[in-house]
Amino acid sequence: MICMYTWFTIWFCLSRKTILFLLPTARFTISAFNNYGFVKSFLSRVEALHPDITCLIWVVADNRQVWGAQADKSLPSKILDDLPKRWHSVMVEELQPHMNFSFLELAFRYDLQCFNTAIKPAAFKFIFDRYKPSKILYFDNDIWIMQPLTAIMDALEEYSLVITPHATQPFPIDGKQQDERQIILAGQFNFGFVGLAATATTFQWLDFWGERLRYYGFAIPSEGMHFDQNWGDTILSYFPQEKYFILRDPRYNIAYWNLHYRGKHLHMVKDKVMYGSEPVVFMHFSGMSNLLNYNIETISQHQTRYKMSNFPKLRPIFEKYLAMLKAEDAMRWRHVPYGFGCFTDGTMIPDAVRTYYARMLDPGSSRRDDAVAFREFVAYHDPFKVDVGSKVSVLSWMLQGAHHLIVEPRGSDWVPEVAWQIYMSRPDVQSAFSDPFGKHREDLHGWFRSDGMRDHGLEPLKAHIIHVEQQQNSVVFQKRLPFGVNVYGWLNGVFGVGEASRLTLEALDEVGTPTAPILLPSNEQHEQRVTFVKPTRLPAYHFNLFVANALNTDEIRQKYPPGEWKRHYNIGYWAWELEVFPTPWLRNMEIFDEIWTVSDFVTNSILSAPGYAGKFSQPVTTMPMGLDMNLSMYRPNRELFDFPEGTMVFLVMFDFLSSFHRKNPLSALAAFKKAFELKPKAKVLLVIKCLLPTGHFAFEQEFWQLKDEVSKVSRVRIMIDVLSREDLRTLMASVDVFVSMHRSEGYGLVLLEMLMLGKPVIATNYSGNMEFMSQLPKEFRFMQVPFTYTWVNVSEPFKGIYKSDQRWADPDVSKAAKAMFLLYEDRTRLEACRSVVGPLFRKKFGAQSIGSRMQLHLKSLFSKPKHR
Repeated sequence: MICMYTWFTIWFCLSRKTILFLLPTARFTISAFNNYGFVKSFLSRVEALHPDITCLIWVVADNRQVWGAQADKSLPSKILDDLPKRWHSVMVEELQPHMNFSFLELAFRYDLQCFNTAIKPAAFKFIFDRYKPSKILYFDNDIWIMQPLTAIMDALEEYSLVITPHATQPFPIDGKQQDERQIILAGQFNFGFVGLAATATTFQWLDFWGERLRYYGFAIPSEGMHFDQNWGDTILSYFPQEKYFILRDPRYNIAYWNLHYRGKHLHMVKDKVMYGSEPVVFMHFSGMSNLLNYNIETISQHQTRYKMSNFPKLRPIFEKYLAMLKAEDAMRWRHVPYGFGCFTDGTMIPDAVRTYYARMLDPGSSRRDDAVAFREFVAYHDPFKVDVGSKVSVLSWMLQGAHHLIVEPRGSDWVPEVAWQIYMSRPDVQSAFSDPFGKHREDLHGWFRSDGMRDHGLEPLKAHIIHVEQQQNSVVFQKRLPFGVNVYGWLNGVFGVGEASRLTLEALDEVGTPTAPILLPSNEQHEQRVTFVKPTRLPAYHFNLFVANALNTDEIRQKYPPGEWKRHYNIGYWAWELEVFPTPWLRNMEIFDEIWTVSDFVTNSILSAPGYAGKFSQPVTTMPMGLDMNLSMYRPNRELFDFPEGTMVFLVMFDFLSSFHRKNPLSALAAFKKAFELKPKAKVLLVIKCLLPTGHFAFEQEFWQLKDEVSKVSRVRIMIDVLSREDLRTLMASVDVFVSMHRSEGYGLVLLEMLMLGKPVIATNYSGNMEFMSQLPKEFRFMQVPFTYTWVNVSEPFKGIYKSDQRWADPDVSKAAKAMFLLYEDRTRLEACRSVVGPLFRKKFGAQSIGSRMQLHLKSLFSKPKHR
């Protein structure tokens, strides 16, 4: 028994090291087919040095299918057949289970070199999973391994990650490359070598690394990207020191970037490369991959610090490596075309197309309208395909009219997306052709077809571009478009003017008016969007109705093709919150045929503005908004919001982007305090629901001001949750009273919505909301809060919009408090409002009523010739 116990103890103490020793150590490299000669040379030398290693792997970052009629489709098979059977080849598609996105995204986003490095994390994962090694060493195939990798292997017994720094001693300050500045941009560690052990830390790193390289693996150091390697700098911050080992031994990873202190120690002794008195372990010959154009005198094309003459003893080393490559015929396969270099029809993919693709899928672009449309309509998961069925191919998308424009530019307005991308990348071209869709269109087309296409490598697309251009030039437009309305707006925005555009669309649809929903360029700061409106870019009908305010006019006009604009009767649908319309905005009327406003308040502000009378002929028509009020969609659920049973809930709701001072929630809070401060047993609750956007310090200040004031009043709750439209309707149905102590409103859609629900609305008796609140029966007019005037006073960023020389309302807090208490004291008023006010307002301001009013006016216009 004692003997057995002793043997077990010895086995247990040695077991971990013994098991690790028996497990294989994998070494791998990555390349496309055209670098197979270097791969074979590299693996042959590794095998000769370590005949005991059986897990040698070539990860093929290329396409086994050859696209294009001119290519030799048998080459990939010939190369794979040439690979010795004792070595392993792994095609890039085999890595797919270890990526949570399509590998084709990477293949299309990146050029050959960046793609080779971007798949490295997935390659590590695959090899760990398939071959079960305890350690994996990655090497670039322009590395010459000369000695056993003892220090690396020993380190991986203890550490999860082994990496080598570019340099461990300072560079001279002489303006030459490389120096610390380039190293800092490129990354502290050279990832031509990476050693990983099979640990939880390693897999955590690979997940992080792979996620970053999905989007950020370009060779653009100025933007924080240098292939895969600059992400290695995060290892020092994200992992404990005991998890990684920085190999500083000067005999490892010798290259041009550390010759400033290592070069003088290198020499050869009887065909052995030495560093001082010790043998070099491996050298990295970066910049030598194209042997036909390599100049040994420069050492590497990537540096200017030294010439070979500075290190006479270095020459024999380089000459021997070159001789080995030539003897191994390393350039034999260099002519093989890159399989991911073209679309499936053989059209080469220009860099400009890859760059655009990457930008559209970058998380930083996720809220751009063109990026949203790209993800919805383009088959971006399979970007190489030309025939993609119901979706649009990437190639077709690049040939369509520029997508930053509001509508599809057709006929003489057509400028393809790819041309627009080139235009936007060239400030000199923008200066020369400042009106690209107007007077400079032909000149821009001429430049693009010649110099532009040549300078930006777009010749492969020339036949496609000419074909589409011929189609556009043959377009014949109808003399007059059919009756109907192209409704333009922020149709997916969860904010006031976005909601207004959807309501306008619904009102017109309700009465059978043909409509086409079209998105305006998004500049809002809220994250939330709705998706139930499916927009188009083809304005099919006679009327253009722009549900956007006057200050958006310049952007709309700049992004609207001039030829298309002239084919429509254009109406601006405006709101404004002060008594006098800003005079500088009046000029925005000139491009429209007519202006609609949401209320008489807004109409009068325009007509009374200095500079309007006698200068503008465009009619200004009041056209109030309406709601398609489906009561079944407003289902109360007080438990969802934790409203106590039997409590009267007052709701204040506003958006900081609509101005904290204009919406005036502090007066609503003051009124609530005045009504119930001396009645501590009153079962009441004030809920202040607000949208807090990001990106402006003033909003944060105002929010903290609100929180501070709320902390002084009992039975008040702030709600900043971003609610879906369904949950927002539930909230509105679950409260008892709505309160708006606004200083001014252009219209006040939420107030109207609450009245149509039959909810009491306590609101300032001033501005655009009186378009509908003036219709309240006499017995409910106590909810209209009287006011005095005060001068406008707002914070940034609204000082440029609401000028301090104008006035707005200062609602009477005492009268608002009295209205609150009356509703609390006599709850029969709630039922009276539900049974009287709700039906009245649903009839007068429902989608059917408002839609009929719009339709009648538009049909009257359509029966006459278009006029200006």
